[in-house]
Amino acid sequence: MRQGIGVSGLIMVSPLFDYSQYASTSLLQYVARLPSYVATVREAEGPVKRADLIGVEAYARSEFLVDLIKGPADKEATMRLADKAAALTGIDNAVSRRLAGRFGLDEFRREFERKSGNLIGNYDASARGLNPYPESDLHASGDPSGDPLLAPLTSATVDLLTRKLNWRPDGSYELRNPTILQGWDFGHGLPESVSELRQTLATDRNMKLLVGHGLFDLVTPYFGSQIVLDQLPPFASAPRVKLVVFPGGHMFYSRDTSRQAFRAEVEAMMK
Repeated sequence: MRQGIGVSGLIMVSPLFDYSQYASTSLLQYVARLPSYVATVREAEGPVKRADLIGVEAYARSEFLVDLIKGPADKEATMRLADKAAALTGIDNAVSRRLAGRFGLDEFRREFERKSGNLIGNYDASARGLNPYPESDLHASGDPSGDPLLAPLTSATVDLLTRKLNWRPDGSYELRNPTILQGWDFGHGLPESVSELRQTLATDRNMKLLVGHGLFDLVTPYFGSQIVLDQLPPFASAPRVKLVVFPGGHMFYSRDTSRQAFRAEVEAMMK
């Protein structure tokens, strides 16, 4: 958070506001990810921006959600949903019907390039890699948008700590340490930051919020944040609260044009 004279600003990059959206039984997980799924399809054909997905977002909010709620008991609604989802995402229609049009993250990543034997990234679906288990529907696979970075980022971090900062702590450095993640205390229930965000915006009337996302981030999809922000009270509406979306994945700022555009948004907010 950066404080200024008479104004304060909060910048959030690729946030996951409410984990309950992505619980195994939540229908919102399919709504939240659909626009990013379609963005992934269109990016393979050429440049894509959020404005190109307006129709998909409108469908996700309306007919898609309504047919989801009707459930498999309504066969007509389920077939309609499955066929539309297949047409939008390029997933084989038979697969879409088998899944009732409900593509979880793992299903979409496996099926999107099933025929080519490739796997798309979790954190950046524009990244491609070979699927080590192309014949499997169940086996957990790696992440081509993250795994190749582990070794170079670890080496760079160790070099920074030991050679440039002359700090040599005991033990070894492990990027994305699973022990730390498993030991993280999220408190009771599924973690969420919406309650605290509402309180902060209500307490500090000068607070501005800028939320940045990448179009191809499937772990923290931008439309999930849009759904949350749309539920905030009128005092937390635009332009005070703003969501910006750029080509790229979880670290969209690794793309020069996206980083420059995001910086311009931050500078405009802080003026």
